[in-house]
Amino acid sequence: MRSVVLLQIAIDVGYSHTKAVNNGRRVLIPSVVAPYRELPLADLSRNGTGHIVTIRRLDGSETRHFVGELALREGQSVSFTLDREKHRHQNHDILIFTAARYLNTPPGATLIAGLPVAYYSNQKEELQKHLEALHAEISVNGGKFERISFGRVIIYPQGAGALLTAPDLPSSGLICMVDIGQKTTDFVTAEIAGCKVRPVSSLCGSIETGVFAVHEVVAAEFQALTGAPLTTARVREIIETGAVVFRGREIVLTNVIEKAKMDVSRSIADQVLAALGDRADFIRRFYLAGGGAEALPMLGSLFPTAKVIPEPQWANALGFYKVGGRLEAAV
Repeated sequence: MRSVVLLQIAIDVGYSHTKAVNNGRRVLIPSVVAPYRELPLADLSRNGTGHIVTIRRLDGSETRHFVGELALREGQSVSFTLDREKHRHQNHDILIFTAARYLNTPPGATLIAGLPVAYYSNQKEELQKHLEALHAEISVNGGKFERISFGRVIIYPQGAGALLTAPDLPSSGLICMVDIGQKTTDFVTAEIAGCKVRPVSSLCGSIETGVFAVHEVVAAEFQALTGAPLTTARVREIIETGAVVFRGREIVLTNVIEKAKMDVSRSIADQVLAALGDRADFIRRFYLAGGGAEALPMLGSLFPTAKVIPEPQWANALGFYKVGGRLEAAV
């Protein structure tokens, strides 16, 4: 009898980006999709970031999509979702298929994925069954079609995955992982005792505030100044650069962006600390993870003894993969 490590992939489908890890390889994809259209002026072989994804279903039907950066740059009717049940949105399947095919995931692999803490109990079983039922042949950027399906699906709460990547854990006491995402912020508090880390259920949860709240402020300010709405892609660009040219006039929003980031950071910290109540004063260390740990750098000063973990945007995917790495089958 020998022990065989199962082939696996960890995918964290975030509201902002999809992160996937498989056998030491990684892929990061903005969680946006657009219908495919011909691009006669684009040389995708040289210029292109992002993906053209073709999905061939079991009934023989095919659909094509722009995914990620290509959807943001060239797509029309670009879509993303902030739905609580995001796995019911068609983009979720497209992103799962894209990430798995890009990393050459074999059929029947084990998939480890996550859900926000607040949605975990109600959505875990539905998401697991949904992912186990996925089955299609996928081509990325004109490559060979390969079958993508999952033999086993494991669902963990987000934040719990990130906790597994936290460095320099104290030898005892309470710690709290705060995982700041695009829509939600998850917090997972755990007690360390005797070299074991045990989550404290009453001190874990989610709040409905994340980086997207900054996007809403910037979009509202732009519309107040110009009378025109902003697309998702343009909001991201303005937040990155601080300014945009609109009808020949440069509109600088640096001060608005910085104030919005500080206001949202304070709101996140206030809500998390309020949820923890008087136990917050006894937490030995707060760890910050998720894309929001980088997008909202002032958060570190709002939590006592806070530390941003290495590669915070990847924390959940890496943590899920680390857990999956212990899964073995006896043969």
